[in-house]
Amino acid sequence: MKKSYNVSTPTRSAIAVLSHIGVIACVVLALSSTVEAQSSVIRLQVVNVPVDSGLMATLLPDFERTTGYRVEVNKNGDQVYDMARQGAADLVLSHYGHVGVDDFMADGLGLWPRAVFANQSVLLGPATDPAGVRGMQDAVEAFRRIAQTKSRFIVNNATTEKYLGQVLWEAAGRPDPAGWYTDTGLRDQSAVQAAERSAAYVLWGIIPFLKFKETTNSSLETIALEEPLMQRMMMTVVVNPEKVPGVNVAGAVALQRYLASAATQARIRAFRYPGVSQQLFWPSGRDNIGSFLSDDSPLPTTADPAVNSVSFNPATVRLGSAVTATAAGANLSAQTYFDVRFRRPGGTSDEVVQNWQQGTSGTHSIPAAIPTGTWRVTGVRSHRDANDHSASFIPAAANLIVVP
Repeated sequence: MKKSYNVSTPTRSAIAVLSHIGVIACVVLALSSTVEAQSSVIRLQVVNVPVDSGLMATLLPDFERTTGYRVEVNKNGDQVYDMARQGAADLVLSHYGHVGVDDFMADGLGLWPRAVFANQSVLLGPATDPAGVRGMQDAVEAFRRIAQTKSRFIVNNATTEKYLGQVLWEAAGRPDPAGWYTDTGLRDQSAVQAAERSAAYVLWGIIPFLKFKETTNSSLETIALEEPLMQRMMMTVVVNPEKVPGVNVAGAVALQRYLASAATQARIRAFRYPGVSQQLFWPSGRDNIGSFLSDDSPLPTTADPAVNSVSFNPATVRLGSAVTATAAGANLSAQTYFDVRFRRPGGTSDEVVQNWQQGTSGTHSIPAAIPTGTWRVTGVRSHRDANDHSASFIPAAANLIVVP
């Protein structure tokens, strides 16, 4: 399913370029592939809950008005990482433990994930509430009372709900399951329907339950809601342009930063599902690394210079030789400056060269005194004003091998 939200200002793209060392030395780094396709469209692959809840429809128009991007929302449930592998995504929004994410990251297809918010599971039960746990904020105590009163509990065999039930059972002191605890292998809607038929308690995600209740008029009610244990973190992953061609990295990074910004996190906290007064989404942006949270540079706009390809001749260079770097993209000219963030051979931290190159093509000497080995670009920043380095670096992965 695709949805589009419109805007008014896009991007500056990323490429892989080269690097410079010391006061007079600079070294060029070669792109192993085209880093990104400059575009005003950001393809977002997203799991169901942020779309079905209306959260994305609430947040994205503001992002689009601010930046000029248009976000193409693709709701593909369990298939989001499969779609990203096929080149159909710039950014993926999923649960931290979503199916497919381990292999996607292990294969180098995604850049470092960034936490954005958590959604909410809930304890559902009959209106009669036989265990007397309605409104309890301590889910463990609620589970303990269900066991003590021998009120029926149906196991939801959806992976995360089943695991959550196991945590509650352990935390409640492993109560004897005889006579109240039932597991027949049902999951999600089937488990909830079984709980409704037998006036039992069950765990499920609050958004799928609310959508289910709207279409079935279910008699089950939310019994325990605001328990941190019931929250499940979600994250964004920028697709790695070195592995997947045509990724709009600049746009993906801009949207990722927007979702984690303090203002957006406050809006996530304030969001309410129609007809529900309780908070259902919980900001998780503060779980990211400090350098990401402290990046207050402006989001890119349509008029900003943006690179969508770069070529180097040659890609492998000898000491004392030279290499030519040529960049292509949108809004580039002979006056465009390029800053490069790089890591030298054997290095463990990034370094930055400001105004490494001006113009779309330039020849760089490889000093005889620099270390040989693989030099790696980790980000590129393009700008018109030589003294304005306020924009964010766009992630870029590129290598240049320097040989004796």
